[in-house]
Amino acid sequence: MAKAYEISIWEPDPEKSDEFMETIKSLTKAFVESGVSQVDLLTGVAGKDVFRVVVIQHFKGLADNGAVNESIGDSAAMKVWREAHPGGFPGKLISHDLYQSIDD
Repeated sequence: MAKAYEISIWEPDPEKSDEFMETIKSLTKAFVESGVSQVDLLTGVAGKDVFRVVVIQHFKGLADNGAVNESIGDSAAMKVWREAHPGGFPGKLISHDLYQSIDD
């Protein structure tokens, strides 16, 4: 079965890099606790995404991605995260896409 990946690119708000990193790391933990298989955080060091943060969420497949997305909003971990992080997010979402691996 082909794996699925949600890939998001974020641009931290000016002067809020530290707050953004704390927020995105805690959100990553909540994602995993809510059923996402793995989350990778990358920072752009060359090219069009310099200083941006790339979030790669790993899923067992498209069906798993759909199931997690259907339930993640009601998960205990996400409820706790939202309570701990009220208000606006300290960054701007540049893009959010869903990909599937190519099996041989």
